[in-house]
Amino acid sequence: MTEIMEKVLKDLGNNYKPNTPSEIKSLDGWIYNVVCDYNPPATKEDLESLEKYADTTIPDDYAVFLNSFNGARLLATYEDGKIIKSDGLEIFDVENAIDNSKNLDLESNYIAVGIFLDDYWIVLDLDKNCICICEYGEMTESNIRFEQFVDKFMKTSRHAFWQD
Repeated sequence: MTEIMEKVLKDLGNNYKPNTPSEIKSLDGWIYNVVCDYNPPATKEDLESLEKYADTTIPDDYAVFLNSFNGARLLATYEDGKIIKSDGLEIFDVENAIDNSKNLDLESNYIAVGIFLDDYWIVLDLDKNCICICEYGEMTESNIRFEQFVDKFMKTSRHAFWQD
């Protein structure tokens, strides 16, 4: 297991129990009630289908995440007893990663791994093992791995840090 992903998974387990509201302070000083929701681990067959679709081995950090959670919703706003699903980061399960990659018509070396605020597609470049942000059809490389992206997202309390 990669060191950063190990820490991210430990922090999620310790600090964000499934569907249990928590308070976070945003970078602009606002306090938000948020929840995290985790899917059960991906199966061996799930991972094999993703690698078959991508025609390559997926990076270790992404595989470790999927082996812990086959998809998750991280730091979604929780107001009036409801989860605002468009807030927070949704990391897709394997089936949705494949479907969204097809729907976005991504080249074979890219996998849509998630979405943030319904506007920013989080795409993994499998050749470079780095995250790209796709907004309105324009792809921007972030030069960070999946584990670094999730870690930074959590540390910045869901701030779109790649815009800084």
